[in-house]
Amino acid sequence: MDRERDFPVIRTVAVLAILVTAWLSPAVARAAVSASFDDPIGDSTYYAPDLGATKVTVGDDETFTVDTRIVPRPPAYWGGCAYTVGFFPYQTCVPANMNVTWYLDFLRTAGSVSDDGADAKVTVIPTRTQAFWESARWDAANGKFSAGAKPAFGDDAGGAHWTLRLADLGIPKPATVRVWAVSLYKSYNGVGTLLDYSDKAGPGSIAVAGGQAPGAGAGCVGATRRVNVLQRKIRSAKRRAARGGRAAKRRLARLRKQRKRALRKMKRTCGAPVSGAAPTTAPPGCRLVTKTVLKQEGIGIYAKWVLKPEVVVECTK
Repeated sequence: MDRERDFPVIRTVAVLAILVTAWLSPAVARAAVSASFDDPIGDSTYYAPDLGATKVTVGDDETFTVDTRIVPRPPAYWGGCAYTVGFFPYQTCVPANMNVTWYLDFLRTAGSVSDDGADAKVTVIPTRTQAFWESARWDAANGKFSAGAKPAFGDDAGGAHWTLRLADLGIPKPATVRVWAVSLYKSYNGVGTLLDYSDKAGPGSIAVAGGQAPGAGAGCVGATRRVNVLQRKIRSAKRRAARGGRAAKRRLARLRKQRKRALRKMKRTCGAPVSGAAPTTAPPGCRLVTKTVLKQEGIGIYAKWVLKPEVVVECTK
């Protein structure tokens, strides 16, 4: 009898525990993550803006925020004149060519080689009246950076900050993002001498949490591996067939048929392959999401099929 009276109480406590756990868990999973790296103020005393401490935050709303302390240096300070021509009140300002660029590297085998593997960047160009902000993402197909979304930005007496969504930057989940900042000053002085100065802060790194992007099931992984194995066998068989021999040529033809069937199965299982640069905007009724997609990397017979997280457009039906 006591056991029967206690059972409803036990069941109620268990249900409450499950509800409390379900309510608390998302809050933990969505917690913002921050990291920072320092750079000494004073290592750049003239020309290029002097970069200081940088704080990077991955927000619970999937935003990526960077704040860098900056001390403008003479003679141009923050977007001023490199030098002036003439005498007061008829002086003419020759603007300085200066900017600060934040670089982000988060894809291990991609990015701009000349920019230390950067996959995305955000640049601010200060002028006398306002600062111009822009972002760009590395376009592997065209071998250059392509314009991206305009960041939310701001500056104060001690530095500047910007915010973009992870999807706008092309950052997959999970990922480890390497961040560094570079300030540049390039201008000619009044006697025609080129002044070229810079300051660098970082790199630092921050982890972007998240489970494996959906879409890479066991069947898809196996089908992709099967195609790559057949591709390697075909390369070897082609070399043997080139030396002559009917058996080698028959084996090559048989492997090509097997690869054709394996390709069809892989595309049925994994979905259509994705090519070109990742999208930066989504049309109405759609959104940008990170999924594991099928891509081909390499050239010719050495091309390899890979499964990797990529930003894609997902539309509701």
